[in-house]
Amino acid sequence: MITTFTENDLLRYLYGESTENEKTDIENALVCDSELEAKFFDLKLDSSMLDGLFFDPADFSLDKIFNFSSGYQSGS
Repeated sequence: MITTFTENDLLRYLYGESTENEKTDIENALVCDSELEAKFFDLKLDSSMLDGLFFDPADFSLDKIFNFSSGYQSGS
């Protein structure tokens, strides 16, 4: 039986969210399918690049959030 894996399946595998059966199936498929392996390594590279990014909101955005929240009255 041929099993096809989606990018979603590969991402779940990459982040350790696959079941044991899925993990085994994906690992076997990566050995046999060079196209799947290439897609997996692209996702792995993308993931490592995202991990290196630093997100810093603009002061304007923070001011808007703080201004909004200061006018918010708690219902408690």
